Amino acid sequence: MIFGHVNKLNDISLYPELIRKGLRYLADTDFSRVKAGTYELDGENMYAMVQEIETDEVENRRPESHVEYVDIQYLILGAERIGYASVCEGSVVTEDLRPEKDVIFYEAPKKETMLDFDEGSFAVFFPSDIHRPGCLSGRKSKIRKVVIKIKYDMIG
Repeated sequence: MIFGHVNKLNDISLYPELIRKGLRYLADTDFSRVKAGTYELDGENMYAMVQEIETDEVENRRPESHVEYVDIQYLILGAERIGYASVCEGSVVTEDLRPEKDVIFYEAPKKETMLDFDEGSFAVFFPSDIHRPGCLSGRKSKIRKVVIKIKYDMIG
């Protein structure tokens, strides 16, 4: 997992090419002019989903991971918390929706860290990372975010 802020991409050269491409897209796009929806960036290898959701209590959000895709989760407006944990031997799968949806849901991880997102924050979640997006930060609120999906086998 990588956690940072789009205005502080000093070490961007350390990241794989497609992650750099995704972060540049986030930094260079005026999302106030982009409607909610899915946008192709490199065919099925890389696309962006602009979402408007309402945050909720952590226990109402499901921890998840992906196998085919890496997520870059980026907050445009609002405040959000995202839970993070590593997929490990003790991770308990509650629902496996592969291959049709590339998502595996889990019971609450025993060692989950909550990441506080403000506007401009991003996190990169790899297949070895469980994440629980959309958790409230203080109180329920509407947020606007982008999730960039990158084919894991293209990262190299």
